[in-house]
Amino acid sequence: MLRPVRKPRRVVRLVAAFLLSGIGLYEATSVCCAQSDPVLSIGSRRELFVDRYLVESLAGTRFQLHHPRPAELAVERDQPWEQRMYNGISVIKDGDRFLLYYSALNRLAVAVSSDGIQWRKPELGLVEWEGSRGNSLVGTVDGQLMIGADKPLPEVFLDRRPGVDPDRRFKAFTLIEEPGVTKVIGWVSADGFAFRKIREQPLIETSMYGAFDGFESLFWSTAEQRYVLYLRYAIRVSPPNPKDPNRRSVARMTSPDLLTWQEPQRMTFGDAGLLPPDHHYNNQTTPYFRAPHIYVALSSRLSQQRAALTRAQAVAAGIQPARVDVADPLEWLIADCADTVMMTTRGGDHYDRLFQEAVVRPGPGAKNWVSRSNYTLRGLHPTSSTEMSIYVNRHNGQRSSHVRRYVFRTDGLVSIHAPFEGGSLQTRPFTFAGKRLQINYATSAIGSLRVEVQTPEGRPIEGLALADCAEIFGDEISRTVRWKSSAQLAALSGQPIRLRFVMRDADLYSLKFSAEQE
Repeated sequence: MLRPVRKPRRVVRLVAAFLLSGIGLYEATSVCCAQSDPVLSIGSRRELFVDRYLVESLAGTRFQLHHPRPAELAVERDQPWEQRMYNGISVIKDGDRFLLYYSALNRLAVAVSSDGIQWRKPELGLVEWEGSRGNSLVGTVDGQLMIGADKPLPEVFLDRRPGVDPDRRFKAFTLIEEPGVTKVIGWVSADGFAFRKIREQPLIETSMYGAFDGFESLFWSTAEQRYVLYLRYAIRVSPPNPKDPNRRSVARMTSPDLLTWQEPQRMTFGDAGLLPPDHHYNNQTTPYFRAPHIYVALSSRLSQQRAALTRAQAVAAGIQPARVDVADPLEWLIADCADTVMMTTRGGDHYDRLFQEAVVRPGPGAKNWVSRSNYTLRGLHPTSSTEMSIYVNRHNGQRSSHVRRYVFRTDGLVSIHAPFEGGSLQTRPFTFAGKRLQINYATSAIGSLRVEVQTPEGRPIEGLALADCAEIFGDEISRTVRWKSSAQLAALSGQPIRLRFVMRDADLYSLKFSAEQE
């Protein structure tokens, strides 16, 4: 039963009236809450602060975007079958192995790793190149390319749907592009290397303008219990701009079985609506591995027609284009610059966007300030108990092109940050399932964090008030919050509450209620 530290006389009379009418205190609280704020239900899910879902108000605190630190070079172009354009596409974690798919001479190739840090290029023995099959080229079960090297690259996805046929765990798409229509051909594989067609007929046919002109994102959603596909399309800008006629954007499709798909739904972007303020070249939307109801998009942002380098600067910097399929490779390379931004969605046709700022910047060095560089591969994965990694294309379109690993703290995309002067976070009313509250946080040596459990109306609950909370300081991925009456928290499971965090020189990354006893 909820027990506030103090009940104003008016509230006592209200509760007494409900009790006399035969309605319990829990029902009374729910009625009060329903008349003001909707009650969220988070169960025992982990909640990150990558959107405003759980946050009602901030006082002296703010949402803080975090940038990953660059780590070691993961995959570079160092084999004879890797020529010309070279881009990483995606990283898939499959049990105890990682697969990094990339373009090698516009053929799909793969690197493998046991830890996501050290990579090797296996000799798959599938596709012949210059008289040898000793390469890492991905192909069909009969040793051919899935699609011609002059066509858009295949894209590979791991199907995590429970009960999926082991011989069909991996799915892939190839495209047939015809005037006014794009057709999507489906493929399956047991190992992610050798594929066979699902059927001859396309899985998807669409006349949506610019559809599938980029790398797409497909996954089985445990939250929605269906397959979800995020694809690129284009919006004709009005009035026409000859230098920038189309805005790359994102649409969404869903399917219960991969064979039948709903029509594309155009995504909206924060407060911007259907027309995003920037080009989303590859949306790279995936469920977050510790909170799969939240989809994180580490989207490739192209700054169209914004040249960071002059031709003379590019030559002086030693930039050596690798493309041979355009008239002036250097001019193409320095015409734009690019980076990665972050958006999130919880399903549906809307991206939340707390930040317009880049999460991955080009950084120092002229070779990174070129067109379509600094794009993050699809995939955000744990690479230790305290860290998670993304993989970023660098030196795009050059002989020195490569993929570099970047590292975040676990859950560390965004935090609620409190400065030295201190501040607070108040959540919306919600229900939870569990016996204890765990937080991912970090403070300075003099920083601190305390948590108060409140009624839906915002009154402290006896034994779980701010003064009852043991001071928290340090740096932990998982810390159990303790109060004088910690055992009382379990009794509130399923009832509406709020949380209030009071912080100083601290960051709060995530929270989760756990049913497990310590």
